[in-house]
Amino acid sequence: MKRIAMALAGIALIWVCLNAAGLSARAAEAKPDPSQYTLVLHVSASRYGEGISVSAIGPDIGSEILTATVGNRHYQLRGYASGHALTNPGDYHARLTKDEHKTSYESLQKFEILFPDGTTRRFQVTAQSE
Repeated sequence: MKRIAMALAGIALIWVCLNAAGLSARAAEAKPDPSQYTLVLHVSASRYGEGISVSAIGPDIGSEILTATVGNRHYQLRGYASGHALTNPGDYHARLTKDEHKTSYESLQKFEILFPDGTTRRFQVTAQSE
């Protein structure tokens, strides 16, 4: 009986350690590393858009459209609307999460913006200009 109790205690200890490791790993994943967001993305305008189609980003939901500048390039970005709030104009840290150039004249780009509270949101480039 004593051996069974010791074995159960050992299993419980292993379970607690694995759960703690899993929770800390998930917590580390949940918090973005600010040093990875090296771009300064200036939002000059934001508005609500039509729903996003399933093929574009995900399910058909309301979207937010940002007018933004990164360096000397101007973009229109589309992403999920954050409830009933629009992103305020201003400077935000961002990173390029997708940057495909299959030809010399086409590109597919996606940005992830890091907000001051540590949350992030992803946006796809839907228009660009110099």
